[in-house]
Amino acid sequence: MRTFAPARVFALGVSLSAAGGFGCQTPNPLPPAPRPPLTAVPVAGMKAPGAVQAAAAVIPAAALQPEAPAPSSLPALATPAAGTPLTLEALEQLALANNPTLVQAATYIDAARGKALQAGLPFNPTASITGEQINAGRTAGEWTFFSLQQQIVSGGKLRLSRLKYEQEAELAEVQAQAQRLKVVNGLTAAYFEVLAAQRSVENHKRLAENAAEAAKVTQQLLNLGQANQQDLLQAEVEASQAAVAVRTTEARLRQDWTHLATLVGVPDLPQQPLVGRLEPDGPALAWDDSLARLLQDSPELAFAVTKVRQDQTQLQRERREPIPNVTVRGGVGYNYETRNPTAEVGLSLPLPLYDRNQGTVRQAAADLARSQAEVARVQLDLRRRFADAFTRYQTARAEAENFRDQVMPKAGKAAELYEEQFKNRRAAFPQVLVARRTVLQLNEEYNRSLVQYRRAEVEVRGLLLVDGLTAPSNPTPPGHINATPKPR
Repeated sequence: MRTFAPARVFALGVSLSAAGGFGCQTPNPLPPAPRPPLTAVPVAGMKAPGAVQAAAAVIPAAALQPEAPAPSSLPALATPAAGTPLTLEALEQLALANNPTLVQAATYIDAARGKALQAGLPFNPTASITGEQINAGRTAGEWTFFSLQQQIVSGGKLRLSRLKYEQEAELAEVQAQAQRLKVVNGLTAAYFEVLAAQRSVENHKRLAENAAEAAKVTQQLLNLGQANQQDLLQAEVEASQAAVAVRTTEARLRQDWTHLATLVGVPDLPQQPLVGRLEPDGPALAWDDSLARLLQDSPELAFAVTKVRQDQTQLQRERREPIPNVTVRGGVGYNYETRNPTAEVGLSLPLPLYDRNQGTVRQAAADLARSQAEVARVQLDLRRRFADAFTRYQTARAEAENFRDQVMPKAGKAAELYEEQFKNRRAAFPQVLVARRTVLQLNEEYNRSLVQYRRAEVEVRGLLLVDGLTAPSNPTPPGHINATPKPR
């Protein structure tokens, strides 16, 4: 006669003490340690060009890191040796030195500065030699041996052209700061994904060990006549599924590591353990403070505001375009027919009777109106995305804290009580296995909730910028007024 429920035979059986460490060099979630004191999470600050700050408040590498040099000037860092535990700080330094999108962002700054230099240069003078009335009176005619012509740009157009592209360089600098945030935040999110995958692999290995032990116990019970053949078959099915789950989680770890390595910019980075923790380790973020910081420091909003200033300069520049440039000319020569030296002077300028650049002025005014509306659109879009991200953050943190403070302690205590009852022969071993399996399965759910929490936290702290492999866009879209062969 059986003394236990058949479903309990399929439980997992390793000692409760071994069920605690589920991460590679990460804190043991089971049994839960006493809640640590809350400490502030360090942040790294950055400033965008101009008056608008683009703070890089990311989850923590070193507190208040100095501004990194331009990506194009960063030396390649040595790849850590395989098996060496990696910290988030070390990965960030590798990413800042190797991620190609940072180089792309830097090139837009250089290109805009080059256009600013070119647009402010005056026109080159034109030197010429001309001959007229050749063979008049059977002479060489009249020759101007040296003539010099110069176009003088009026109306301050060169100054405005230079200013316009200097502001484009500011746009590119804001965009480079945003790209740096994307790289660091995307890397931080991938780092937590790998941490969770490491822990999941260890957890599933223990689940597989317990499933194998459950099958072994069921076989022994079958031999004693306390289990039947279907119980053994079910236990063996669970053991087989648990073994497959181990291989699946190992494959997922390889996938997550590849994602991490590509964000770092070192695709052949050897897989190795990461050092860190997944559990909430600081005070919860506040909605009002986080939203205010986003609206103040967002590079996306800084870009929109700087674009308005550039379009204002663009409109002013196009309104100056009809002011005619003056062309002066002078030269000396000799008239062989009259045998007299000659000289010439000239001054010319176009008359803006028909083309007063009115069409381009209208286009520039439309661009300005669009960029002003873009500021409002970006603000609204930031609020919408923030609401989504912060809700995910609050939900995931509440779930993770509930696991940490309520679910895991109670499940661990229940398993301990079953252990004691089994030692005192007041509980069957399958009941102990069921309790252990429950703890391990809950730990896997806890692990998933921690990943969701960290993802949302990175997004909120990182000003909603997380994709580190998206190429930065050109601050000047093709076909715009500025996209001309010779900047003006």
